[in-house]
Amino acid sequence: MRTRYFLMFFCVCMISLSVNSQTLMPDSYDGIPQSSKQRLFMDNFDNNNYAWIKSTSPSTHQIVDGYFLFTNDFAFPNTDGKQVNFDATGNFELETRIKFVSGNVEKYSGLFWGELIFGDKYFFAFSSLGYYKIERETGLEVTEILAPTKSEIVNQTAENTVTVRKYGDKYYFFINKNLVHTMDYEELPGKYIGFTVADNSLVQINFLRLWKIN
Repeated sequence: MRTRYFLMFFCVCMISLSVNSQTLMPDSYDGIPQSSKQRLFMDNFDNNNYAWIKSTSPSTHQIVDGYFLFTNDFAFPNTDGKQVNFDATGNFELETRIKFVSGNVEKYSGLFWGELIFGDKYFFAFSSLGYYKIERETGLEVTEILAPTKSEIVNQTAENTVTVRKYGDKYYFFINKNLVHTMDYEELPGKYIGFTVADNSLVQINFLRLWKIN
């Protein structure tokens, strides 16, 4: 009887170790199981609970049929975001799904994170011509981390799922579940997350989600 219970216990331990080992594949989109994620922020734009709507031109925001429509009529990129209290030194995942609707096809729209009040933040963005890039802004200075890269991974007329995963001492960047870049983690002072929209452009945003990875 003891041998039987020991074997059962051993099998349970092996299954547990097998499940836990999945969390050690941050460079694969599905390498972190949903069971290892704790939701910190989620907005599916079913309502205006997070006060995104803005009716003042030249930057108007609307929520229509479960989408956030961000119009930027400025002659330069514009951002909007929310402050979320989370441990940016820990493991986390930030994700959105965006569709370019109209405007400047050569410029970039996507995610930003790490901002305190103004200036110091990262951008991970794409253009409707099929390019993506990563930049860091410090004050008025912009540093190119990953030069514009053309890829068939980027949907030019449909939605793009844009994901930033911080795990251990690395950042992992995904577009439509495909890993496109990895770089060393560097802490930024702020907790603002949100969107950057190209000048004279309109984008349609499906959701914004932030998870803690346990």
